[in-house]
Amino acid sequence: MSEVLRARTGSSDSSKTYTRSSMESGATGVSRDASAKDPPENDARMAMALLAAHEQERQRLAEELHDGPAQALANAIFQTEIVDRAVRDDPVAARAEISALRQMLERELDTLRGYINQLRPSLGEAAGLDDALRDSAGAMSQRTGMPVELELSAPDADLHEAARTVALRVAQEALRNIAKHSEATRAWIRTSTTEIAGARRWVLEVGDDGRGFDLQSVAAHPDRRHFGLRFMRERSELLGAELTIHTNPAAGTVVRLTIDPERGEELS
Repeated sequence: MSEVLRARTGSSDSSKTYTRSSMESGATGVSRDASAKDPPENDARMAMALLAAHEQERQRLAEELHDGPAQALANAIFQTEIVDRAVRDDPVAARAEISALRQMLERELDTLRGYINQLRPSLGEAAGLDDALRDSAGAMSQRTGMPVELELSAPDADLHEAARTVALRVAQEALRNIAKHSEATRAWIRTSTTEIAGARRWVLEVGDDGRGFDLQSVAAHPDRRHFGLRFMRERSELLGAELTIHTNPAAGTVVRLTIDPERGEELS
């Protein structure tokens, strides 16, 4: 069944799909067919990989909070000093400054809510993966006004806990990138099942109709601005899943996560 969440108030030849090969080093935020090798089996190595992934995510959030809301609050404090002087000397100008300050604070409150939504809903707070995906899509639509279409056809019960968590975090990161970069008019989340070489696979797709990007350029110049793409790739590789990104500067981006339900259960 298809749904469309809204806020309460086809591709051309220039498109590119890139899959990171095992021979490349430093390709960041792009996909790689992790089904070509077994996921890590050593418990210590897996624990260290998970710890590193968590620390990278914490660092990214800290940097973005510093550059975004923290800087905005510092500006707001400076603006209150302007208002304080204007109240005495020019009440009309003071009202204008207060209005601008209110708009800035409302905008940064929305930004903070976006960061909070990256950390929740967790699967423990939702009835299941489908409900968590609906919550994330609804929050994004409410924050941006962009409609998000949902077509959740694949049973989330097919996935073990680790796989459901990875699917949720990849979807949330893809939605965040859409809201921040794509200038899209709509987005969608789809889940489905398919067969590859006779084996059943669970598929998540998150896409938009906005402005795509040069994926190979991003891969060649990794930095923290592209942390979200690296975040999705690393989570997928830990699970032994396949992440592909299809992007077109004129036709948007599609992130596709393909999971073997039988693999990665040791992470749960």
